[in-house]
Amino acid sequence: MDKKGFIGISPMIFFIVLYLGSAIICGDFAKVPLVSAFFITSVYAVAITRGLSLPNRVRVYGRGAGKTKVLFMIWLFIAAGIFASCAEAMGSVQATVDIILHVLPGKFLYIGLFTAGCVLSMATGSGIGSIVALMPIAIEMAQVSGGNYALFSAIVVSSAMFGDNLSFISDTTVIATTSQGCELKDKFRMNLKLVVIPALIVVLLYFRLGSSMGDVPVPEHPEYWKILPYITLLTMAICGVDVLITLLTGIALCAVEGFILGSFNYFEFMTAIGDGILDMGFLVMLILMASGLAALIQHNGGMEWLVKVCTKFVTGRRSAEACIAVLTGLLTLCTSTNTIAIITVGDIVRDLSKKYGVDPRKAASLMDTSSCIVLELIPYSSHILAAAAFTGIATTSIIPYMYYPMLLGIAVIISIIFGRKTVAPGIQ
Repeated sequence: MDKKGFIGISPMIFFIVLYLGSAIICGDFAKVPLVSAFFITSVYAVAITRGLSLPNRVRVYGRGAGKTKVLFMIWLFIAAGIFASCAEAMGSVQATVDIILHVLPGKFLYIGLFTAGCVLSMATGSGIGSIVALMPIAIEMAQVSGGNYALFSAIVVSSAMFGDNLSFISDTTVIATTSQGCELKDKFRMNLKLVVIPALIVVLLYFRLGSSMGDVPVPEHPEYWKILPYITLLTMAICGVDVLITLLTGIALCAVEGFILGSFNYFEFMTAIGDGILDMGFLVMLILMASGLAALIQHNGGMEWLVKVCTKFVTGRRSAEACIAVLTGLLTLCTSTNTIAIITVGDIVRDLSKKYGVDPRKAASLMDTSSCIVLELIPYSSHILAAAAFTGIATTSIIPYMYYPMLLGIAVIISIIFGRKTVAPGIQ
């Protein structure tokens, strides 16, 4: 065993043991703050880093936390928090839920929310964008219907994964197809074969769960004019406008309409902005620490060691496909970002595909799908954290309701075990 490589990946093992162990001992995940586990793990990762002075070790950690993508994500979360807070203060969230309840029977609430998230995330190519747009609505729907907050949160996150995984403009789709040398439409068809049955099953499940829901009070006179910020937000997102610009526009509309309708004054508006930023503080700290930790793991050779261990067991096409799925999933587990995981493993997957006869279209599909599955099932991913930040519930309470990623994981395993060998035309 490569001792140096194992030590490099050990912070992730340390984190899992610390977090899971503490939760098992106390019998409640909610009593073990993720931020505490990440802080202790970060100290451990800095301590085991060799060949650098302490300030330089911290600089490596800081470079990981200060990557452009990470900082953009933080801006996105802050803007999302402000929009949610302002939309709630001026009554936009309540009005949107009132209209949904007025139009849609209670037993279709789950299916309606899931469908809206699928369409929005597929159109925008942004899972996070879909989550931050729909979570305030989901929370209000849960409150009005007396539903389970964790279930409503899981529906939004699952729908975001569905659309992000199938979208033609998602960054993970573009990177996966480019690295494997296949067309976007070919990878889409491969993904579609995987997701159809899990999606149908989960829709039937949501219908059954919705049918058991009690009577939901239907508002008599919804305030249609108050949904303008949400209509604008969704329209801009579907038209492909940058998510950050979309959120900032939504905030501006909330301010203008709120002042005109008298929903709040200047100082109340400023308070709403402050509350929105503070609500995202916990999430921002977690994203920074997770990114810094991933940078130290990569610096210490942990990622490289993981790749060597996984590829060592490949003997044929099926084991190569399994390796592609497992390796991408493990790197997503380590980095908590599927984009970075796919970039890291792209060249290795292409070499494996050529050597063992894996269809590049399927390789790209497996990379994207397996990374999305893991991203939705770990309590410190940006998607789960974003949902939890809006609801205030523990991230681990959402995961048991993530039916779609679980079903999709089973579909991936079946496709690897029983899938026939295919060859993409024109791809060497």
